[in-house]
Amino acid sequence: MQLLRNVGNASRQQALDGTYLHQMNGMMETFHLVRQSQGDSVREKRVSLDGPPREVVRTGGELTCYAQDKRALIACRISAMRLFPALLPDDVDDIPRSYALKRTGSDRVAQRDCQWLDLQPRDPQRYTMRMCIDPATHLPLKVITLSPRGDAVEQFTFTEVELAGAKDKKAYRPKLPQKFLLLSGKAASGADPSVSQNEVTGLPQGFRLLRSSARTLPGAGGKPVRHLVLSDGLVMLSVFVEPPPPESARMERVGNLHGAINMATSYQNDMQLTAVGDMPQTAMMTLLKGMHINGKGE
Repeated sequence: MQLLRNVGNASRQQALDGTYLHQMNGMMETFHLVRQSQGDSVREKRVSLDGPPREVVRTGGELTCYAQDKRALIACRISAMRLFPALLPDDVDDIPRSYALKRTGSDRVAQRDCQWLDLQPRDPQRYTMRMCIDPATHLPLKVITLSPRGDAVEQFTFTEVELAGAKDKKAYRPKLPQKFLLLSGKAASGADPSVSQNEVTGLPQGFRLLRSSARTLPGAGGKPVRHLVLSDGLVMLSVFVEPPPPESARMERVGNLHGAINMATSYQNDMQLTAVGDMPQTAMMTLLKGMHINGKGE
């Protein structure tokens, strides 16, 4: 567990200057990442080296997308769903509730020795995460997400990395004109202690409710939508609860959004439930059908 905490800290704070590949769905993207850290203050910028030009800039807890035009800005927001190497949650202490931690041998990535650490789900329907960790800094040099069948769903790999950030301040400044704030420094990251676990029942083993709020989403006609954030310690799942469309227009569906992130829609009584997160599609649909939401959440 201490190793896992060290990995989480290094994933978010370790100074570095490197290039990595993101492979998913038969596609591959390349990014250059620079990061500088002083105490709890972190600055980083990642730039796409292929595809639509885009930049993701982090300053402390604030995350912002920059792009050349609106189309590229949409691509930027999608690629920001998974920001390697920081793929673990801020608080890793709940991970053993649903996953077994196993060291599974040594390897070499980006001309550096590393050690494999696997997070194997206790529920065989969830993803397995494999991380090859630099033994000196605990930085993940490679992360693979495996399906329940053992297929690689998504993979991040450093091709080259220096474990020191660029000193020139200009390296962290955006160069593209279009801007979209993804995450403000005030955004909640952990569990809300005021949330009652009785608000949602029937969840799979290991899952619990972290946050519950009302949000206004695009296309919802200005009406607030109930937003539930669930976690099994590793997976973060958003469930949006809203009034259903007419009976004739209802259709259960699943689909892939980006890499390991999927979406599923189902119906329960007078509610439409839509889940988004890094969980296999079949497991996500099973979760929606089994969960029961108590109260109106108004």
